[in-house]
Amino acid sequence: VGEVFKTYIVAQNGDAMCLIDKHAAHERILYEQLLAARENPAAQQLLAPVPVNLSGEEKNALLQNTAALAAAGIDLDDFGGNAVMVRGIPADVTPDNVEDLIVELAGRLAVNNRDTMNEQTEWVLHPVACRAAVKAGDRTGPQQVLRLAQDILAQKVPPFCPHGRPVVLEITQKEIEKQFGRLG
Repeated sequence: VGEVFKTYIVAQNGDAMCLIDKHAAHERILYEQLLAARENPAAQQLLAPVPVNLSGEEKNALLQNTAALAAAGIDLDDFGGNAVMVRGIPADVTPDNVEDLIVELAGRLAVNNRDTMNEQTEWVLHPVACRAAVKAGDRTGPQQVLRLAQDILAQKVPPFCPHGRPVVLEITQKEIEKQFGRLG
C-alpha cells in the first residue's frame, strides 16, 4: 500500500493490515542470506585497508574469532599494539562503516565470547546485517519496499529481526472495524 514515516511499510495481507518495520525486515533478510552464504560469503576487499584501534581485550577477542569473522566476510589481521588492520568486509557493508562495525563486533565478542563456531558466526552476523540494512528514515525506492513486503508476508524469513524485535504487526479488518464502531 505504501510507506509511512520513512520507516514502516503499510501492506494488506488477506483480511489484515500489516505494518512492517523496513529496517528490521531488511536486517532479517540480510541475516538469513549471510547465514546461508557463510561457507562462501560475499566479500569486498578494501582498496585502502582500515586500521582500527581497540582495547587489548577487544583485539584479542577479534583475533581469537578470525574464522567466524571470515565466515561473515571480514578479513582482518594483527596490526601491532592494540590495533587490527581490516582488509575486507561483507559486500553489503559500506566502507565508511568499517571502523564502527569492527568496534561493535570487538566489544560484543569481548563480552560474549561464544563456545561453538556456529554460535560465534551467528553472533558476528548480527551486527553485519544491522549495519548493511536500510535504516529507518532512509528513502527507499518503491521496488525495494515492495520486495521487502513480499518477502516478509510470504514468510520467507522468521518474523523477528536478529535482535528479537518483531518485523511485522498485523491488525485484522475486524479489529479495525471495531475501532471505527462498525461492529457491535
